[in-house]
Amino acid sequence: MKKLFGIVAGLVLALAGPSRAAERFSLSVWYGAARINPADLNGYFGDNVRWMKDIGYTLIPAAGLKTFVGAMDWEAAVSVPLGERVSLFASAGRVGSERLGNDINANNYTYKRDDALHATVVRLGVSYAVRLSRVLTLRPRISADGYWGSFREDGVEISTWTDQPPQTDLQWTADVTAFTLGWSLGVSLDVALGSPDTRNPTREARGGLAQKGRAGGTGSREPRFALSLDVGWRSARLTGFKGTFTEVNGNVTEDPVAFRLFHYEDFEDWMPSTYRNLNLPGAAGWGVVRNLRDAVLDLSGLRAAVGLKIFF
Repeated sequence: MKKLFGIVAGLVLALAGPSRAAERFSLSVWYGAARINPADLNGYFGDNVRWMKDIGYTLIPAAGLKTFVGAMDWEAAVSVPLGERVSLFASAGRVGSERLGNDINANNYTYKRDDALHATVVRLGVSYAVRLSRVLTLRPRISADGYWGSFREDGVEISTWTDQPPQTDLQWTADVTAFTLGWSLGVSLDVALGSPDTRNPTREARGGLAQKGRAGGTGSREPRFALSLDVGWRSARLTGFKGTFTEVNGNVTEDPVAFRLFHYEDFEDWMPSTYRNLNLPGAAGWGVVRNLRDAVLDLSGLRAAVGLKIFF
């Protein structure tokens, strides 16, 4: 990460030249996609399937459970100039992913899961404008972030014996939330759109505008709209999830109970093998519990987005 930050800083220094226009107040909206790897959750899915195969179950589909690898996100931001090139920005948005209909058949049982991982994101940071041309502006940025994360799993276990109709043995809902601090850095490329804003002349034109105005001139002005392309990296290791767990066992609905999402390893000495688990129904094995800790549902990863920016 230090190397990436060094590349961004070096790019700024290499491209920085005389300022052609002062930074302006702006509003932006972005929509994009991100690469994520909540390893504790994905490891739980993978090792749950591996355990079933190890003890002799025939799985349909054989590939097992779908893991979380990508997320969609959107963001709205306001940027306030602090100087010729530097701006302070604040943003709010949403990032998340779902795996619905995550079902698997194991011999005479069907396990159904709907899993959703989301976070509301608030960022506060600074950006630095590098004017490449009258149309293109590069803006490296860095920010401190807050993540209000949520994870929900709705699951069903159904027995499917051939001599009996399908029967729902267990239903459950785990619904937990967590707050985590993080950070992000990246760079955006703004491409000016449309006609110049006649109300907001460039800094260079302002001095001559007054004199040209007396002679009927118009001066040089900046466009009000820009297409914004943004790429970056976020660090968002969500942990400390707490909430409620509710289950229906047979036909009996239990009262919701306080629930904390843990990750642990289950060692089966008769295999021997170790399986990564979360404390959710359907967890693999009944062996020795090791390395119990709070689960980490990581939203860290690369992000790319496209947006529209309006200047005032």
